Amino acid sequence: MVGKFFIAMLLLSAFSSSALGKAGGGPTPGQVRAAVKRAEHSRQLWATINICNTQAYPDRIGIRGQMPALGFPARLTMSIQVDYWVAAAKAFKPVPGSNARAVAPLGTVVNGLQQGGHTFHFKPGAGLLSGTITFRWLRMGKVIGQISKQATGGHHRVDRGDPPHHSAATCTIP
Repeated sequence: MVGKFFIAMLLLSAFSSSALGKAGGGPTPGQVRAAVKRAEHSRQLWATINICNTQAYPDRIGIRGQMPALGFPARLTMSIQVDYWVAAAKAFKPVPGSNARAVAPLGTVVNGLQQGGHTFHFKPGAGLLSGTITFRWLRMGKVIGQISKQATGGHHRVDRGDPPHHSAATCTIP
């Protein structure tokens, strides 16, 4: 009985290793590149404004993002920054200072979609704001994929919004 159990576990281990790629149980470099490319171009990868100067969150902007896992263990992080509208440049620029930046570590994940975000407080009169998230996938301490996305609206299933599921590209704090 013990022998059959041992053989079954050995076969399961061998199958899992070959399914993931090379003998060490991890994906091959080609599998890593393909998974990162899929994630970076996924419709499920987005940044949005989920809170904007509401009664419950006055003078605050919430920036939230969603990113897909790669199908093998990778550490996922989001670097979030608030952007402000510069009329002369007709563009959003990063708000200077560390109080307009945050990092949302999502942990080591294998499958699924992960959301994270941060809520920032501003003084009244901050004006038209948006946000940018830089999404990173890391493996063995090295960045294997990275892409930045400007906030857009219309996303579904946005967590922790006010109102629930709120998704916008910009926020005004008058």
